[in-house]
Amino acid sequence: MARHLTHLTHLLALTAGLLLAGAGAAHAQQPAGFAAAKARGELVVGVPYLAPLPVAGAKIRTPHGLDANMAEKLGLSLGLPVRLQQVPADEAGARLAAGDVDVVLADRESTQPPTVAVQPTGYRTRPKAVIRSDTTLRKPADVRGRSVCMAEAASDTRALAESWGAVVRTYRVPSDALVAVREGACDVGLVDDAVWEPLVRFPEWKKFSSTLEPDGAPRERVWLLPAADTAGRAWLASEMKAWNQSGAWKAMTAKWARDVAFDVYLDQEVPDCHG
Repeated sequence: MARHLTHLTHLLALTAGLLLAGAGAAHAQQPAGFAAAKARGELVVGVPYLAPLPVAGAKIRTPHGLDANMAEKLGLSLGLPVRLQQVPADEAGARLAAGDVDVVLADRESTQPPTVAVQPTGYRTRPKAVIRSDTTLRKPADVRGRSVCMAEAASDTRALAESWGAVVRTYRVPSDALVAVREGACDVGLVDDAVWEPLVRFPEWKKFSSTLEPDGAPRERVWLLPAADTAGRAWLASEMKAWNQSGAWKAMTAKWARDVAFDVYLDQEVPDCHG
């Protein structure tokens, strides 16, 4: 019995040693930079648009774009929970300097002061149309005077549709705009081209898989962070390289399309018990 107890003690000691070694290795691999976020225990990410929280009993729906997904993935890499704040690109420098946010998502075209570093993501999109396949709409000129619907967060998309002479209608979330298209209340829905293909692959979207000729320049999402955080900048550059190599964008766009398709299904097929 004593020999068995001794053996068990050795096994427990070995297991504890391995756990401590693993914890030490994990600590050693903790990304450099983002000191304020680590001290706070939370990564605060600025995004161009943050939908108001739904009122009690209201439907929770997928927001426009991948900003929330990108922020969540970055938080996972840092081992931190994420909180989103609405930060327009022209306020990013001041909000970063004040420590209100740790990093901001914006379009590459936004002009920033020297105190702000810009880290490209490699994720580029432009608007793409979702149209019933039995229509004759094929060119942007064809939608002059027609209704074009999108999420209210898609400000660049709205400007493009207005340049076509379309009658623009905005909705709180993308699924609301797409439901309008499916129900015939809107002629064209606009989403990002990166999420269009995984969306129209679903069987229920086959009848809505027509689109318009491409228009508008692609826009790239970038991270903005303090230029003084050299360690954070180096780590973020490495992280974006890893995302591109691992197919992270394809995974995120596929998830977005799946979530929005489900939102539309709930809106069209499942009665809303909240009225």
